[in-house]
Amino acid sequence: MSIDRNQTDKTIRTFSRRAFIKSSIGLATSAVAAGGLLNSADAQSQFGEYIPYDATRDIHYSTRYGTRDIIEHNHPGMDPTGEKFTFVRLKYPGGDWWTNIVNHYRWKSDLKFSQVLEENTSINVNLRRHPQYVDIEDDWLYSYPFMFMTGHGRRTQMRLTDTHIRKMREYFERGGFLHVEDCDIRYANFWPQIQIMMRRIYPEKKFERLDISHSIYHTLYDHNEYLGGDKLIRGYEYDQAIMDEDRVMVYFCPNDMNCAWEGRPCDPGGMEQRTWAFEQGMNVVAYAITG
Repeated sequence: MSIDRNQTDKTIRTFSRRAFIKSSIGLATSAVAAGGLLNSADAQSQFGEYIPYDATRDIHYSTRYGTRDIIEHNHPGMDPTGEKFTFVRLKYPGGDWWTNIVNHYRWKSDLKFSQVLEENTSINVNLRRHPQYVDIEDDWLYSYPFMFMTGHGRRTQMRLTDTHIRKMREYFERGGFLHVEDCDIRYANFWPQIQIMMRRIYPEKKFERLDISHSIYHTLYDHNEYLGGDKLIRGYEYDQAIMDEDRVMVYFCPNDMNCAWEGRPCDPGGMEQRTWAFEQGMNVVAYAITG
């Protein structure tokens, strides 16, 4: 998919936040060398109720439409220099964290977005064969300046322990950025759980409405109108954020750009809305990694 309606100066070549990655690369590499990828039986039993896990290959998989969809467990050894951007999603207990990459509509959303990001910016993207995830249990969680998180929350409750909450707070204090999307906020379940999660991490902070004039809508593409993802739900025609002083730390989208990246029909704006969703995703990534 080519995005060409808005020609911008795409000069982002490497992470300006390289120090964030390298500050934890030693810890992460040690965890991999020690066999940390395969020795998390307790964690795997937590998640086994959702989709199958193959410990020999350290992957999750699901069979859909006659094919096997693989989600690969990312670790810093896959890019030891820390020079490439990898789109990773956060695996958490108690929800369908994998949505749109094993139950995809047209494309595996994360792979398609990574491809579009590579084609339309000069960000050095780590294009992999399978979608990538990082586990909230991982010792190398802090190696990622950007993580993506989504789910429906329907019939499930996130099960975050105090240890998870402490780890996420440390992630943010090290400079990490979390992009969160509700796959369908009309279920009124996932969004309240995200609010609870953030209150546990930062009791003193609240989600704030983002105005379309904010720089996160103008990093690479100038967006002066909010179009949403595969949907634009009445009453939620805006994004929200948790701020660290004047910087966005957690970006929350209620209109599911990830489903637009997956190729689902976009309503009410059709192809223009899908293009906006891809562009805004690129804006968010650029904002996250260049701060």
